[in-house]
Amino acid sequence: MAFTMYNASVPICAQQLGALVAILDKAAAHCAAKKIDEAVLLSDRLYPDMFPLARQIRQATDFGRNTPGRLAGLVPTDFAATDDTSFAEAKSRAERSLAFVKTLTPAMIDGTEDKAINWTAGTREMSFKGEAYLTWFALPNFFFHMTTAYNILRHRGVEIGKRDFLGNPPA
Repeated sequence: MAFTMYNASVPICAQQLGALVAILDKAAAHCAAKKIDEAVLLSDRLYPDMFPLARQIRQATDFGRNTPGRLAGLVPTDFAATDDTSFAEAKSRAERSLAFVKTLTPAMIDGTEDKAINWTAGTREMSFKGEAYLTWFALPNFFFHMTTAYNILRHRGVEIGKRDFLGNPPA
C-alpha cells in the first residue's frame, strides 16, 4: 500500500493532538500540586520575542486541525482567536481539534498533492499546492509549536518526557 496524503496528515495530527491533551492534564496537575497560578504558566515564554505558552498551544491546535482540514477542502472550524487562560480551556481546544481531525477520511484527503490550498493569514494571502503545503509549511509549523509548548512546560518543571510528547501511535 502506498503512503498517502491522508497517512501523512490525519494520523500524525491526531497522535500529536492526543499527546497535547495528556500533556495539558499533567500541566494542570503540576500547577495544582505546586500551587502555581495557571495563568502565570500560560503566559510564560522561552524568550521575550516568542509567543507565550497559551499562544503556542493555540497555534499547535490550529495547525493540527487546519492542516488536514484544508487538505479536505473544509473551512477551518471556528475557534476563538484568543489565548486560553486555564489548562481546562486549552485542553478543551485540543480535544475539540482532535475530534474534528478524527472525522476526516482518506477519501477526503488522498489525491490532494496538487490541490490548490489558499487562505489568508492576517493580511497575507497564502497559496500552496497540497503536498508543499503539508510537507514544507503546515507540518513543520505544527511541530514547531508543539515542541515549543512542550519545552516551556518541561523548562518550568512539569514532569513530562519524550514519551509524553510522542503520545500513542495510531492502532
